[in-house]
Amino acid sequence: MTSFLIIEKLSLAAPLGLCFHDAATGERVNDGLKVAVYPATETIRKHRNYALPNRSGVFVLHRAYGLENFPSGAGDAGFWNNNSPDKSYVVEVFDVEKRFQSFQFTAELPVRGIYQWESVPAASPNKKLSSIPLYSAPTRKLPGGMSVIRAELRRADESPASSAILEARFNGNLIARGIADREGRVVLMFPTPAPQNNPIVSLPANALRTSLSEQKWIVDLSVKYQPSIFQFSPPISEETGEETTPDLRLALAQANGKLWADGGQTEEFRTAVLQLGKELILRSRATAITSPMLDSSPAFSSFLSTSPAV
Repeated sequence: MTSFLIIEKLSLAAPLGLCFHDAATGERVNDGLKVAVYPATETIRKHRNYALPNRSGVFVLHRAYGLENFPSGAGDAGFWNNNSPDKSYVVEVFDVEKRFQSFQFTAELPVRGIYQWESVPAASPNKKLSSIPLYSAPTRKLPGGMSVIRAELRRADESPASSAILEARFNGNLIARGIADREGRVVLMFPTPAPQNNPIVSLPANALRTSLSEQKWIVDLSVKYQPSIFQFSPPISEETGEETTPDLRLALAQANGKLWADGGQTEEFRTAVLQLGKELILRSRATAITSPMLDSSPAFSSFLSTSPAV
């Protein structure tokens, strides 16, 4: 048996490793993302580094400004004991394929192993996942076998409710969540609920069946909207050419706002009917209904009226 003499051993340590998943499907997202990392104290963004995906789909940050000597460490237990997280960085995520909304969050570096995302409330219906959720953008193509809910969220003055969080529940369970873009546009994509009175399953002779094409579900809707929680004056992003994307943790932590069935914000909008194979587009009436006889066919606006948390 031939033995080898180890003259020198080179090890490289990475200060951050990130995993992402599609909040709609729960599937790992391995490509198409541009992940920039820079010090939280940086205002002009000169010192940006990028996390790149490896063969396992983990986005690895090999170098970070302020941690120049870190990669040359041994990476063993003793190394990590002497390198506890002590510097705050901003992680900005942008999808070059326009499937997902852009966002950012802060993290203390260096991080041993894969970064574990924690959020209250749970970041997506896939509660067991500790990777970072990606929420669908209005430009995303609908994956097969999925249902979709769309809305354009506007305030009473018709300004967009940017970064508002729209949630849908069925039988009390969260089935979808989406975040509004700068124009207030939001889309929820999620697996279609199981058929009710499934026509494939044997039922008693006197039971009423509902065909697949006629399947409908009543979903409960709610919004988290607290624009005052975003207390920053963001610079321009190099990736989007727009103002910095919202902090995802802050967006998810927003207090409950209200959805309104009418533009005058006199009647709350709480439920809607989802039908198999059809997009559900949420809109408010242009005016309140004052008389069932006079308003049998009320006019609808193009947006869903929303008000922030009080």
